[in-house]
Amino acid sequence: MEYNDVKQYLTGCPELAPLDEAAAAALFWRGQEQTFGLGDVVYAEGEKLDHTFCLLLSGWLVVEKAGNVVGEVSEHQIFGEMAYFVSPPTRSATVRVASMQAVILKFRFTEQELNSPRFSALKTYLSRQTWDRIVTTSQYLAGAESWSPV
Repeated sequence: MEYNDVKQYLTGCPELAPLDEAAAAALFWRGQEQTFGLGDVVYAEGEKLDHTFCLLLSGWLVVEKAGNVVGEVSEHQIFGEMAYFVSPPTRSATVRVASMQAVILKFRFTEQELNSPRFSALKTYLSRQTWDRIVTTSQYLAGAESWSPV
């Protein structure tokens, strides 16, 4: 993708709106674009935290827990953040490409960097999103009728 396209996706992502301009710029320059094909695994359940999370630029991903689909990731959504906030810090689900191709931006942050004042808004957002996903997945696994994909 072109520089301006990636910048537009990043700045247009409502999930990243709380970031100030300096934090958004720092996040942008940390993004590493990666392309995956149908069936490729972006994150595998049980893997140790590699200090990354992603923004899906294009394509469609499914989220699997113990081999069962429990959600999906749509374009312009953040994913992979939960491992920062669970103990032990491991991937709680497998994220797999469900479209012919998926393009992501992968961001690498140590816990110390994520805890810094510069990224406090990002950490707050990611921790809130983690909580929402834990609740949603728990409802699905319990058979709740009100479940909707992540």
